[in-house]
Amino acid sequence: MNLDIIIVGAGIAGLSVAEAMLSRDMKVCIVESRYAGYGATGRSAGIATVQMNDALDIRLSKKGIDILNRWRREYNLDEILNTTGLLSIYRQESMMNYTRLLSESGVAYEVMDAREVMDRWPWLKLNTSDGADAEWCIYTKEDICMDPLLFARLFAERLKDMGVEFVNSKADIPSIKAGAERVTVKGIGYEHDIVGDALILCTGAWTKGMNIRGYTPTILKVPLIFFMYEDVDNIIPFADEVNQTYWIPSRTGMLVGADYTGWSVDDAEGALVEGFKIKGVRLYYTDDHLLTYLKHVRELLVKRIGFNVYESKMHFGPISITPDGRPIVGIIPGFRNLYILDGLKGYGLARAPALAYMLTEHILDGTDMMGELEPSRFANDARLPKTVAGAGGGI
Repeated sequence: MNLDIIIVGAGIAGLSVAEAMLSRDMKVCIVESRYAGYGATGRSAGIATVQMNDALDIRLSKKGIDILNRWRREYNLDEILNTTGLLSIYRQESMMNYTRLLSESGVAYEVMDAREVMDRWPWLKLNTSDGADAEWCIYTKEDICMDPLLFARLFAERLKDMGVEFVNSKADIPSIKAGAERVTVKGIGYEHDIVGDALILCTGAWTKGMNIRGYTPTILKVPLIFFMYEDVDNIIPFADEVNQTYWIPSRTGMLVGADYTGWSVDDAEGALVEGFKIKGVRLYYTDDHLLTYLKHVRELLVKRIGFNVYESKMHFGPISITPDGRPIVGIIPGFRNLYILDGLKGYGLARAPALAYMLTEHILDGTDMMGELEPSRFANDARLPKTVAGAGGGI
């Protein structure tokens, strides 16, 4: 199979690059060992928000949300992508510092005190006292929520209908041989090798299983808890920055979220713990540590809401973080036609679409990448092996 662009990985990064390349009439193939959204994408809470902690990330998220809105129209994703906004709860001093960052980044937002918020969303419980403990809120209205796994699967189908090839790899991480002019993907169980002009690694946490000198991401196992709740009107996503939790209402009638805990693991597969079931605060098939953790997070949620939560479930997913916390986007040093888009640290739904278009313009038009994103910032060896291969999990 001869192609213009080969993409390894069908999470939000890989799907975004495929759409960006498709928009430039490139012949594109995605190599995936499981299914679209199997990794961090499908195990996320499902929100694309501009409420980031860094000016660059805010700009990327703004552009990413614009792209998601275009996809909603062009690929008939109205039932999947929902503009919900995001409400964040702060103490006053922290709120004032953050509003400066949003203003400098050109983000439209609304500031409300605790009483205004509870008048508008009566199910929320905030501290209305004066002084240092007074709570204030920031509301941005353009943020988008989705069922992330359903979105990934449906978007992959739309791209397939538009001509993107999908190849299911029998190897978790394929062997990639980068020559002077072409890139070859081998050992995937496909009837022929796949050959393209360029290859882009969108492998997320599974990138750690590859031999890319100078770059070793940190992999975190991140929890996601699902609480069923009674019928309540006007529930919106909210981030409790006072108690360090976040909660997203899903289309299936659950509140999905957790606190900001993450556990370091050796590889992506170590982050995939599936299918815990909870009744009340009782967690089955787990240890006391997780039961204590779950009870703690549930207590933080109940402090904020005026309705009951019920039987639920819990799972974990992997996120990939670069040594400096920035995404890694661009050409891998030592190669002419091997690229990477990684290090989204759990915020890929908002930023990956913008980064994919940035990378596409870099590859096809020769535009410069931001130095703070380029892979070369991690390279400690001028030459890399001509074969990049690894063994790990699906992408």
